[in-house]
Amino acid sequence: MKKFFLQTARRKLPAIVAYKIIESILILIAAKFLVDAVISPSIEIFGGIFFVWTARMAVENLCAKKFLTLSVDVQTSMRKKLHEEIFHQNFSSGELLTLIFDTVKTFDEFFTKLAPNIFSTAILLPIFLICAAATDLLTAAIFFVTLPIAPFLLYLIGKATAEKNLRALAELQKLNGDFKELISAVTTLKIFDRIDYAAEKLRATSEKSSAATLDVLKFAFVSSFALELITTLSIALVAVTLGLRLIAGDVNFDAALFLLIIAPEFFLPIRKFGVAFHVAVDAKNSYERLQKIFSRDVEKVGATEKILMPPKIFVDDVTFTYPKKFFPTLKNLTLKFSAGKITALVGESGCGKSTLIKLLAGLNFPTSGEIFLNDLPTSKMQRESLISKISYVPQNPHLFDATVAENFSVWGQLDVSKLHEILAELNLSIDLNSKQKLSRGQLQRLGIVRAVLKDTPIMILDEPTAGLDAENELRVLNLLKKISLRKTIVIATHRKAVIEAADEVCRLS
Repeated sequence: MKKFFLQTARRKLPAIVAYKIIESILILIAAKFLVDAVISPSIEIFGGIFFVWTARMAVENLCAKKFLTLSVDVQTSMRKKLHEEIFHQNFSSGELLTLIFDTVKTFDEFFTKLAPNIFSTAILLPIFLICAAATDLLTAAIFFVTLPIAPFLLYLIGKATAEKNLRALAELQKLNGDFKELISAVTTLKIFDRIDYAAEKLRATSEKSSAATLDVLKFAFVSSFALELITTLSIALVAVTLGLRLIAGDVNFDAALFLLIIAPEFFLPIRKFGVAFHVAVDAKNSYERLQKIFSRDVEKVGATEKILMPPKIFVDDVTFTYPKKFFPTLKNLTLKFSAGKITALVGESGCGKSTLIKLLAGLNFPTSGEIFLNDLPTSKMQRESLISKISYVPQNPHLFDATVAENFSVWGQLDVSKLHEILAELNLSIDLNSKQKLSRGQLQRLGIVRAVLKDTPIMILDEPTAGLDAENELRVLNLLKKISLRKTIVIATHRKAVIEAADEVCRLS
């Protein structure tokens, strides 16, 4: 996990360090100009102050852009790794939503709010401390002695906040899961007049989540106030000491004024830590949580070589029960799907066709029993190897926010000539370079084209011709017939034309 962060950030770290060094030098030059402006004001000095502060703002903006880019890169990489883990680990709906959105999103605030303060503390403070020591040793000593108080206070508050933050995360995860279940079951709840009960349950979960989050924010506000108080007292100590020494003649006026000007800048990164304290706690918990997920040990067993001939699929005594359900959707199911043929999987709605399709596609795992490719159990195969052998077309293929050509190339390099050939066979006329919205029928054929382009020995399709007229349905079936001799194709369907075109029919009751 640490190696992953370093690899993502390595290219931008030198530029960030350089910007911070330049920023510290500009702050010191501006402080010197301000001293000169008080002692002997002139147009040139005020012009210099304006130029230096403008340059400082420009450098801060450039540095902020680097951190923002770094944040986007890290979040994108994290989400890609999480999407890969979906095929390796079973996530509940609430856990998956929390991981992909809330957990990963904490790194955005980490890189835009907390990371700049960390770099400012690590780079600006030593430079200011050296400059203060070169100007006046006693003031530098006050800086050095008062500096560790704030981090020690943050450490104590952090230990008290950790448990409350974990509770807030658990409540948020539960809220996400309850909300998703309510949305997915809203039709059933409406039929049985249970909408009010479900809404009340969701409201109670939301209130618990809000209360847990508020507990964390209370500690964040307390930490912010404590740091403001400590840094203000430290600056006041520097100011009073310099004032008394100035009266006594132990320090020059220009040196005292210079140190007074840089004192707030010296403690500014520490003061900002109070505002970003809860960001640090969230980022730490998110990092530990993701580290547990990404550091899992994958059993490297099973076949990884490419299957040259299409395999037969054998479902042996498979039972599957959805999480939090009392009764299995599939029970002691035994089926066989022949190689090199199209098999139509038919049955009444609710009999478990889509569930079986997802099991065959490797999206879900049997509660008991086994699925074999030839004589090899899929549970003993490497996930990457299994997924590389299967093309899955859901009922509603996803259209990404990208051009049509990019939507076709989700599985790798796009063979444009082959794509145009397939589009012509399916009577699908689409501008490949546009982001046009597709109709239901076009979207169904988009999924089929993706599966054909992936060119795997197994194709699993769930109602691929739903929403198509008879002519376009026939085109889809002709394309599948054309490639079926070198593939094992399973189609869940209600359509009569698909059942008649299939080589075999498997009925679920």
